[in-house]
Amino acid sequence: MNFLAHSIIATRFLKLTEPLSAYVVGTALPDLLPLAAERVRLRPAQIERALPRTAFEAALSAGVSVHLATDAAFHKSAAFSDAQAKAGQLVADAGFEGIRVRRFFAAHVLTELVLDAVLLRAEPALAGKFYEAFAAVDPAAVTQWAEAVTERPLPNLPGVLTRFARSSYLRGYAEDDGVATGFSNLCRRAGQDTFDGDNFRRLVGVVGEIAAYLPDYIPALLAETAQGILSARQEVAHAAANAVPGALRGA
Repeated sequence: MNFLAHSIIATRFLKLTEPLSAYVVGTALPDLLPLAAERVRLRPAQIERALPRTAFEAALSAGVSVHLATDAAFHKSAAFSDAQAKAGQLVADAGFEGIRVRRFFAAHVLTELVLDAVLLRAEPALAGKFYEAFAAVDPAAVTQWAEAVTERPLPNLPGVLTRFARSSYLRGYAEDDGVATGFSNLCRRAGQDTFDGDNFRRLVGVVGEIAAYLPDYIPALLAETAQGILSARQEVAHAAANAVPGALRGA
């Protein structure tokens, strides 16, 4: 899952942990940490060993734990497997020229990015609420906790958190080319070929086709993921009647 979908699972399906801003930032931290330290990851065993000293640390830890559990459940869901397979066929049929495109990687990541895009288009305030959480936390405090948990110095993490919050690039997912730009940038960071010219236009087309069918999958994607987490962790769910954005409930 990508950032906005993680936030929805954590705040609408599962038991909340206050302060909410730290909890939401925690749901994003496992994906942001590698940008600050390439080989450093947050693992469940680390979180279990770390005893929070404050409510802030407890909320941050809870958010990270939810992120890790969400990814495990999401990637096992039948809805994700089916949606990703459709994306893979679209990537294969797109006719990209002169670049190496890893079909499985592209299908997997594009499905996750477009999921955020469809959620945002159904609920335009979603990105703003997400970034408000980042504005409310101190990057230095997040870094101090992450360094204690990983037992590694993370001098670049405050800058990563600040730039991520200021960029607000998830707002660009309101348009297909914003998603395509995000995916191409991710490929660049991963040392893969990027998409320019006609290949970028083809990528925008693939994004649009995924965005056309993915709304049909969203209720199952969110419900199967939440149920997988709850089954594994035996947490008490919030009433989920309003968890799926209204425009998608009948999809």
